[in-house]
Amino acid sequence: MNRITKYKAQFCAQGFSQTLGVDYSETFAPTRRLSPLRTLIAFSAMKGLEFQQMDVKSAFLNAPLTEDVYLSIPQGIPLDKKQVFLKLHKAIYGLKQAPLAWYNRLTVWLKSINFKPSISDPCVFYRCGTNPVWLFSHVDDLAIFGRELSHFKSEIKKEFEVKDIGTAELMLAISICHLSNSVLLSQAHYTESLLDQYGMSDCQPVVTPMIPNQHLDKATEDDVVAFKNLNVNY
Repeated sequence: MNRITKYKAQFCAQGFSQTLGVDYSETFAPTRRLSPLRTLIAFSAMKGLEFQQMDVKSAFLNAPLTEDVYLSIPQGIPLDKKQVFLKLHKAIYGLKQAPLAWYNRLTVWLKSINFKPSISDPCVFYRCGTNPVWLFSHVDDLAIFGRELSHFKSEIKKEFEVKDIGTAELMLAISICHLSNSVLLSQAHYTESLLDQYGMSDCQPVVTPMIPNQHLDKATEDDVVAFKNLNVNY
């Protein structure tokens, strides 16, 4: 039986109204590539390491801002919008620089506990020593690898509010199945969800995936939006 378990609201900024050079400067934040994650998964399977997953709750709200950013009073708050403004001290969702601010916050903290960013990929961090740990970050999703991860988990829980997911089973739309001496990666569930989304759940495989010599119409604006939304992980 479906039922409401909780109500949730989020205070977001209208980042589209920000001005370059006034409200923000740099916005680029490193984003994940799947090849480093696959490499770490293969390495962990080969070495028999734990592969666990954690999620940082409201990650952007942990990140301090380097710019002065002011907000007008949103509707519903009984204050005079002409006399009272809000100054942000932390990044909130909707700000153009929020992803970068969070990445910098995470990087500074990881370096403070002796992690180093990988030269080949800024989303991969590692810590050497008697109990080495490798970490792959995708915004607030963290994949961690090591022989014994309880110490690192206690460290991160002191710094951030996190959800300890445990052994990784689904990350970046990839289903992860842990076998005795290997790891199986699959996107069957993700593929099925795409078929459902585009009304092709009952489609049948064919040698030629379209009618030969069919005349094609020029794409409409809606077609372009639909194509851009088709963000296939591979």
